[in-house]
Amino acid sequence: MSLKIACIGGGSGLSALLSGIKYFSDMESGNEKIIDLDSLSAIVTVSDDGGSSGRLVEEFDVLPPGDIRRLLYTLSDAEELAGLFEYRFSSNGDLGGHTIGNLLLTALSEIKGNFPKAIQAASRLLSVRGQIIPVTLDYTVLCAELADGEIVRGESTIPIRENREPIKRVFFEQRENGKTPHDIDEVYECQAHQSAIDALVNADAIIIGPGSLYTSIMPNLVIKGIVETIQRSNAVKIYVCNVMTQPGETDGYAVTDHVNAIFDHAKIPINYVLVNNQPAPKEIMQGYVRNELVSQLTRIRSLSEEGLSMLSEDSEHLRQVLNLAKDISDLSTETIQLADASKVQVCYNREQERLEEQDITIVEADLIRDMVVTEIGTWMGGAQMNVIRHDPEKLATNLVEIFRKHPKLSEAIKQK
Repeated sequence: MSLKIACIGGGSGLSALLSGIKYFSDMESGNEKIIDLDSLSAIVTVSDDGGSSGRLVEEFDVLPPGDIRRLLYTLSDAEELAGLFEYRFSSNGDLGGHTIGNLLLTALSEIKGNFPKAIQAASRLLSVRGQIIPVTLDYTVLCAELADGEIVRGESTIPIRENREPIKRVFFEQRENGKTPHDIDEVYECQAHQSAIDALVNADAIIIGPGSLYTSIMPNLVIKGIVETIQRSNAVKIYVCNVMTQPGETDGYAVTDHVNAIFDHAKIPINYVLVNNQPAPKEIMQGYVRNELVSQLTRIRSLSEEGLSMLSEDSEHLRQVLNLAKDISDLSTETIQLADASKVQVCYNREQERLEEQDITIVEADLIRDMVVTEIGTWMGGAQMNVIRHDPEKLATNLVEIFRKHPKLSEAIKQK
């Protein structure tokens, strides 16, 4: 019979996962039905502040609809109507850049009185199977504290910030009337949506990722109610690791760095980590290398300008300038290493990383595909680029294989 699955994430990563689960569910025969879409729950971050979602947040003071819209499209059984839901206006006017789905969810929020009811109405309209649940109903702004102490505010700002210091942690500030209060004396605690907690409590398996580590995954895992529920849950926990590093978020990260970042934010148990072991095409990797080099060189330029500014003021800053010079030297060494295309692909090194020593089972498999996407923010005929993404069908197939091999889940499949 089928398992109750709760997926946690956001953006294109969660969409790919659900697309694969939907495909696998449709392909299953009656006696071997492991996944039932009707019992699936997708818990989604609502911290997007860029593009169409960001404009609607500012104008209507609503929760950002973008990630929710994408998943409604993914899980819809009404293909033609769902395609219309994804249509994006390309004019230079007020509608330019908005999707019909984002506008409809905003309208339904006002008509129905709240965001969850808007999602339910849109789900009925699109014949969506399963539940799509915002992780919180609080109005928030995602913030990142960098290694040097600087605070960057806004989900869309974090990966493109000028200061390229590594991210130390992410957290929420409360948004009031479309604005963020920057002078906060006490720590703000975001409240988990009760429906998200209920879905996690009832889950046989909890799947975290894939997706941007600090802007799609972590916004769910810095909410106390979500973390405590996962900690108490007897469900099998699976983390799907990203297949490529992401400039501004996970520069130079290995699998262990991704996992440790999760542990640093949320001390939750992880039973399995699913990682890709298939090399990406070299010509596509070079594009990722260029992005990583731009990231590194931007940091070097920023430090150089800071050092020149100090020298022009007085000589008392000489020690600080020497420290900056050392940082620039270290970055230069890292930049040379990045010329190796393999450094931007996330693969697991069993000899060096040894996550198995933390009672984590590493599952390696071919999980990738290459595809062409339009660069974010260039919806008016902008540049296209080749990228590496999780293949939805490969992803779902390997997850189901984990379900079948895990003693507890395999027994649950037989009993249900």
